[in-house]
Amino acid sequence: MRAHPTTARLSGYRFPDELRVEELLLRAPVEADVDVVAPAFLDPVVGGEAGLPPIGADALRAMLQDQLPAMRERGLMAPYVIEDVQTRSVLGGATLHHFDPMRDAVEVGYWLFVGARGRGVATRVVRALVDDAFAQGIVRIEAHVRIGNVASERVLERLGFEREGIRRRFLRHESGRVDATLFALLAEDA
Repeated sequence: MRAHPTTARLSGYRFPDELRVEELLLRAPVEADVDVVAPAFLDPVVGGEAGLPPIGADALRAMLQDQLPAMRERGLMAPYVIEDVQTRSVLGGATLHHFDPMRDAVEVGYWLFVGARGRGVATRVVRALVDDAFAQGIVRIEAHVRIGNVASERVLERLGFEREGIRRRFLRHESGRVDATLFALLAEDA
């Protein structure tokens, strides 16, 4: 259900609990995933490119238990792990975040372990998240990519996202803030 400003109705969009794309399952992270995904948060090639906070397993456990349920409920962030159901291995992660219930908009993010790259995993995962969001009434999906992260830009371009501009000093990267390209896809263009 879309927002309706003249009746003060907010969007009825809800983050999906899980999504299945062929052999891939997007699901909420659980305690058993923490030790598997924690290295990505500290790896500049993986987490650094995805804007993951450089925190270890203990901080992730605390966040999983203490912060994420409330963040999800408020529409701030819904993290997912990407699991290959055939091998039972975690390939990476994705997020839906910054849901705007007045504008029917949400932001998508994604990351993969190096060994999972080059197989279309990110493209299929983002497509599933986009399709679900549009089916639930979202009209705009955004993504922010660090300038120079060509692989991430290609994922979005394959899906029809358009470059809309540069957000200066928007993303955390390494020890500072860097510019990001704003990409967006509208429901009418999908």
